Amino acid sequence: MLVGYSGVGKSTLVNALVPTAMRATGVVNDVTGRGRHTSSSAIMYEVPSGGLIIDTPGIRSFGLAHILIEHFINAFPDVAQAAASGCPRGCTHESADAGCALDAWATTPDERTRLTSIRRLIAARLATDAR
Repeated sequence: MLVGYSGVGKSTLVNALVPTAMRATGVVNDVTGRGRHTSSSAIMYEVPSGGLIIDTPGIRSFGLAHILIEHFINAFPDVAQAAASGCPRGCTHESADAGCALDAWATTPDERTRLTSIRRLIAARLATDAR
């Protein structure tokens, strides 16, 4: 399933993978470098080389404002388990300097990359509270 912002090329990719799909696509704006919302329905196609692909309409916006910070880490079970066994009560998982034990958990390059990504999401969520 292809999910993403409007105008990023989801339908173009489907057309490349399924030549008979003939999904409508728009042009990229020369000034902004962005496409525009074209698809209005989700459609599943059989990929000739095997498998299925679903093209979906673009998302115009995405936010985390409805997610409570104390529940955020639970979306990542392995990280949540590490946090439960090492982080102090009320930890917001922002950094080791704040007492977060997740830095000690993240021993592999993949875990460190995931932790960086998770912290970016947490920072974005906290920024919505500050507004």
